[in-house]
Amino acid sequence: MEMVVAALLSIVAVDAPPVSNPGFEQLRDSIGWPEGWGDLPDGWHCCFLPNEGHLVRYETKSLEESRAIFITVASDHPDKRVCYNVTQDVPGFALGKTYRVSAKVQTRGLHKLPFVCVQCLDTSGKKFVGFACSPGRDLEGDVEQWERVETKITVPDGTAKFRLRIGVSSDGNEGGTAMIDDVEVVEDR
Repeated sequence: MEMVVAALLSIVAVDAPPVSNPGFEQLRDSIGWPEGWGDLPDGWHCCFLPNEGHLVRYETKSLEESRAIFITVASDHPDKRVCYNVTQDVPGFALGKTYRVSAKVQTRGLHKLPFVCVQCLDTSGKKFVGFACSPGRDLEGDVEQWERVETKITVPDGTAKFRLRIGVSSDGNEGGTAMIDDVEVVEDR
């Protein structure tokens, strides 16, 4: 039975763009990052405002049987909306195909659900030719069991970069932590 499941999963993966380090298991050196950031995931870029790295902390930690990335918004975050996220440009996409992009999330102290977004960018890397984001939701308490957030996108003509963004907004989430794991990109058939 396990062989059949593994074979089926490999068939799905053939048509899907490969996400590097989707479970945040491989780590990189954190030299040059703000103090307090540790064990950063290899293959991912962490976003923060210049000279304001103290307003967010990124780190990977063991959670249950694997590692996850933790994004913690400072409790004294100023009243301005900033999206803190990890990003990755994913190769191997096909124009005109529809993909489902998802990640598992848990939360501690957040009031808004973390998100997963896809940006389809032109050759300059600055102009959006497509965009999709998972639906947001106000939270009444912590998400203590893994919940999958997802979005779908059909890759439009003119797309040169397929960029994933997975994270949390600072708006209403001061002092809270998003835990993110198992990022997937699969063709939606």
